[in-house]
Amino acid sequence: MMTLNELKKAALTLLARREYSCHQLRQRLLSKTEDDQLVQQVISWCQSEQYQSDERFVDMLIRSRLAKGYGPLYIHQECRQHGVLKELVEQQLAAESPDWCAIARQLYDKKYANNAINSASEKAKRMRYLLQRGFTSEHCHALFHTKRS
Repeated sequence: MMTLNELKKAALTLLARREYSCHQLRQRLLSKTEDDQLVQQVISWCQSEQYQSDERFVDMLIRSRLAKGYGPLYIHQECRQHGVLKELVEQQLAAESPDWCAIARQLYDKKYANNAINSASEKAKRMRYLLQRGFTSEHCHALFHTKRS
């Protein structure tokens, strides 16, 4: 069984590499010990010392996913998987205020360049690609109406 100091050291080792959500950190620490109270004590300490912050984690995740061309639905789903509150994600997205249509257009142009759409099935395929990347059908329709290709 790990002591408090050993668990704090393990938490700091994890957090030194990258940001973790509170949920992720809890899961990692519980894999090292079964004492839930001790894990909660370490997480509270990490948060009070500002080593762990869900706000920072969400900010990092949003910036990373925007840079990779993911849409709002994908970002919301990934944050939900990491145990982050929906309100926090919406707050951070509102602060970032990305132009989803511009991101979708940039992703579309990168993937399909200037290749014209020759059939309805080709258009559906391209739309599915954008939907799988987390863009809404409204973003897709807006893109195809301005694209006209």
